[in-house]
Amino acid sequence: MHFKLLIGTVVSAVGLSSASAITTVAGYSFQDNAFADSVLASSGTYTLAGAASLSAAVTGSSLTKYAFSSSTGAALDGANIQLGFTDNYLVNGAGFDLALFEYGTASTFAVTIGGITHNYLTSGTGFTTSIGGPTLQVNVAQINLDDFGAASGAQFSSILIGMGILPNLPTLGVVGALNSTPVQTQAVPDAGSTLSMLGAALAGLGLLKRKF
Repeated sequence: MHFKLLIGTVVSAVGLSSASAITTVAGYSFQDNAFADSVLASSGTYTLAGAASLSAAVTGSSLTKYAFSSSTGAALDGANIQLGFTDNYLVNGAGFDLALFEYGTASTFAVTIGGITHNYLTSGTGFTTSIGGPTLQVNVAQINLDDFGAASGAQFSSILIGMGILPNLPTLGVVGALNSTPVQTQAVPDAGSTLSMLGAALAGLGLLKRKF
């Protein structure tokens, strides 16, 4: 029994990882790796500001870049972008779960999660940003995953965003999960600390042997 407890201590220590820090965007708090970080697919043509690629424009936490498309259409008929979360899952938790940031005049996003689509009109955050010269109002669409019939605690690794709804087309800049759960990965242990733990376990076994 004592032998199993000692080995269990070593294994659990190897799996520990450090907690994430907090990043604030226009007054909203996120885990620092809870932002969409990859473009899985897209349709339409885009104008970019502050970024050299579509992926750079719509991933990460900076309010100094965006993507805009004039490929219009109802819901997902115009331009759309499928974004992925690889470090963290988007989770259906308490209150709003997802925030989409854009700039200027309030606009509408079409958001598809789990095969269900809803439209969301953005509203002002009280913050501004300067991209390419002019000062722009920062707007946000707050999204509750309950709208999509998601169960409490349900996790999602991608979302689809429609960018082509008139009359005001959105300038998508930041997409963040207000509720998120890190993708579980084992931390790589320090070689010295691992040897120390193994040494302690072996010493414990030696004491047990002497005792019995």
